[in-house]
Amino acid sequence: MRLPQLQIHSTPARIGIESRLGHYEIKQSPATVRINSTDAVVHIDSEPAVVIVDQSKTWEALTGGKPMPFWNRIYNQNGKYAIDAIQATVQEYNRIGNILAEGNPIADLAKESMTKERPKLKIFGPATPNNVDYKPILKNPEIEVDLGGVDISAQPNRPEIEYRRGYVRTFMEQYPSVKITAPNIDITL
Repeated sequence: MRLPQLQIHSTPARIGIESRLGHYEIKQSPATVRINSTDAVVHIDSEPAVVIVDQSKTWEALTGGKPMPFWNRIYNQNGKYAIDAIQATVQEYNRIGNILAEGNPIADLAKESMTKERPKLKIFGPATPNNVDYKPILKNPEIEVDLGGVDISAQPNRPEIEYRRGYVRTFMEQYPSVKITAPNIDITL
C-alpha cells in the first residue's frame, strides 16, 4: 500500500532593482574677446631731387659762350699770335738781310705773303661729348612712423553646470509562496 505524500511547492521571492545613474550637463559659452587695433601711420616728407645742368661749355662750343669768357679766350690767344708774328717778321728780315742768299728775297716774301694764311683764332670752345655737366642734389626723405597697437581683452564665461539625479527603484518582481497539496485520501472503505 502506498502511503499518501504531501506535495510542497515553493516559489522564491524575487526583488527587482531598476537604477539610472545621475549625469551632469555642462554648457559653457566661448570666452568673449574684444580686439581693438590702431593703424600705424607713416609720415614721409621728401623733396624732389634737383639736377643742376651746366651747359656753359656747350654754348662756348656752339656760339662762343658768354661775352666775358669769349673775350678772355681771344685775349689769351693774342699774346701767342703776337709772339708768332714777331718771330715771323724777324725771320723775314733775316732773309732780306742775308747778302749771300740767291734770288730776290723781297719778291719771294711778297709772293709768300699772298698765299700765307692768317692765324686762326679759336673763337669757340672745344666740342666734346662731355660739354654738359650734371650735378644731382638728392635729399634723404624724412620718415616718421607712429606705431599702432593692438588692445586685446578676453573675458571668460562661467560654465553652466546642471546635475540630473539618477534613481534606484526596488520592487517585488515575484512574491514568495508555498503551495502545499495534500494527497487525495480515499475515505471510502
